[in-house]
Amino acid sequence: MKNYYHNRTKMVHGGTRRSQYGEVSEALFMTQGYIYETAENAETRFLKSHDDEFIYSRYGNPTVAMFEDRMALLEGAEDCFATASGMAAVYGALVSCLKVGDHVVASRALFGSCLYILEEILPRFGVEVTFVNGLDLAAWEHAFRSNTKVCFFESISNPNLELVDLPKVVEIAHSHGALVIVDNVFTTPVFSKA
Repeated sequence: MKNYYHNRTKMVHGGTRRSQYGEVSEALFMTQGYIYETAENAETRFLKSHDDEFIYSRYGNPTVAMFEDRMALLEGAEDCFATASGMAAVYGALVSCLKVGDHVVASRALFGSCLYILEEILPRFGVEVTFVNGLDLAAWEHAFRSNTKVCFFESISNPNLELVDLPKVVEIAHSHGALVIVDNVFTTPVFSKA
């Protein structure tokens, strides 16, 4: 879908996949598995599936793929990966960017489960985390190190409703070569862009 469409158009029509029946509204695929003509056909699909083939709903299905395509369009992203929960998304985003010896700078005002991931889980894997007052731009600036790979915060924070200056913190993080992960739980990509 072209970039010149409004967000509301992208959310309604983006990523639409029609089945062989040509439905007007996209179908909901509430299946966990798919039919294979032979055991060999199933084995081949599981070993060598293509992006447009679905083998098991844990890995994707047409309904989820449409949602992912829509979210990617809305965010202006190359791709999107849907998860079953917000915490799965936060954890997956963080661990996909980090390894032993890396450093994270994060706002202190975070949802409890986000704090748990940053305070308890990541340090078990050799990742160090520095927490800052999210409203203090100088604190953000001074917290970055040569091994800082990720900057993490919520916009707007849950439950404290702290409003981090998204564009400024993104600018600071990028000036240090760090990626930015924002949990956009309240504002969504419709209302919040860096």
